[in-house]
Parts: sequence; structure tokens; C-alpha cells
Amino acid sequence: MRFLRQLLILCLFVSPAAAGMEEARRALLAGDPAPLRGLAESGDAAAQTALAEILLAGRGVPKDTVAALLWARKAGDAGNLAAQMMLARLYASGEGVEQDDAESVRWFRRAAEQQDAEAQFELGVRYLNGTGVPPDATKGLEWMRRAAEQGGPEAQLQYGSALANGLDGTPRLEEGLRWIARAANQGYVEALVILGSVNMQGLVGEKNMVLAYKWFRLAADRGEERALEMCRTLEKALTPGQKADADRLVEAWTPQ
Repeated sequence: MRFLRQLLILCLFVSPAAAGMEEARRALLAGDPAPLRGLAESGDAAAQTALAEILLAGRGVPKDTVAALLWARKAGDAGNLAAQMMLARLYASGEGVEQDDAESVRWFRRAAEQQDAEAQFELGVRYLNGTGVPPDATKGLEWMRRAAEQGGPEAQLQYGSALANGLDGTPRLEEGLRWIARAANQGYVEALVILGSVNMQGLVGEKNMVLAYKWFRLAADRGEERALEMCRTLEKALTPGQKADADRLVEAWTPQ
């Protein structure tokens, strides 16, 4: 009973803001943005972000990019991650604002420092390319590593590729392939194709057509036409026993 009382007290403290946003959303769906604007003006960062989004799109209100940016900046400065990412993308694309790579990087950095994987990845790419910041491969790989460690297969693939290709001046093929394998083990098609090619060409160790077939088959089963063609080529080269082994590997594989 004591736990229930504590939970009730907690709900009393949490519910008003959540209830206010829910009421504002319902009003917005009914065509009335006033409650949302009122929440935004009271300093609610989530409401400020939502108001920026609808002003930017002209959804239920007249489109107003200038006002949208003002609200997004308020929310972003208050630490709202969605607002920070919105601003980073807007300045990167120049949609409704003067395109500004340095300003885009500034907002991506703020979001990255909140451990957002997409922002970390984007920041890493910008350091590698020298977009909005002086080029710095070491910083670029560090931010990409942080993103990859959060488990996203695209970040893992791109980080692994950057290591393998030595974008910082030191090619690390085996380490890079380990990251690519982590993406492949989640079923990420591009990574599956790369592992198929690595085993087929013997880029690390000897050629292994059975493993090559396994990875290409998994990619083909996910709709990758290039991998399907490679499977057909390998089927002509594999012995019946090798083909059976490869089929067993495919059947036993599960995403990790």
C-alpha cells in the first residue's frame, strides 16, 4: 500500500505536463493550435519542438519558417534532442534557411553529446569529409565508433568500411571486417554482400566458397539482386557436398 501511495504521488507530479501535451495534441487535431502554442510559450520544450514542426510544414497553421526556427532554437537550447536534430538537418539541407554547414555541425554536436547515435554518425562523417569543420579523420572515426557501439548496423558498416579503407591513414582490414560482420549478423544486406565478396575473393585468409555462398544467399533472400546472381555463379562451382554444407549454414543462421 505504501508503494501505491508513492506511485500516486509520483503520478501527480508527472501527469500535468503529459496531460497538457495530450490535450494540446487533441486540440491540434481538431484544428486549434492555441493550447500547443500556450504550452510552448510557458517554456515546455516538447511543445516548442512540436510547434516548430507544424509551423515548418504548415500543418494546421500558416507555414512560417522564421517562427519555426525560433521555437526550434528555444527547444534545442533547452536540450530537446528532437529540436537539435531538426535544426541540424535544416541547416545541412538549406530547407527554409540559408544553408550553413558549420551551424549544422553545431547542432549535430549537441545532439551527439546526448548520445544520439544518428547525430554521432553524422558528426563523424562531417569530420571525415571536412564539412562544416576542418577535416580530422581521428575525430571522425571516434564519433563513428561511438555510433557503431550503439548497435545500428548502418553505423557499424560505415565505421568498419572506414577502418578497412584506412581513412585515417592506417588501413585496418581485419578490425574493419569485424565491425562489418556485426552489421551482417543483424541481417544488414550491404554487410552481407561484403562478407560474401570477402570470402569469395579470399581478402582475409583463404577463399571460402561455402561461406561466400552463405552470405550471398542471406542477402539474396532479403531481395538483393546482385547477391542472387552471385549465388547462381557459386552454385555452378560448388560440389554437391559443399552446397549442402552452405545450405545448412543458411538454415542455421539467425540474426544477432
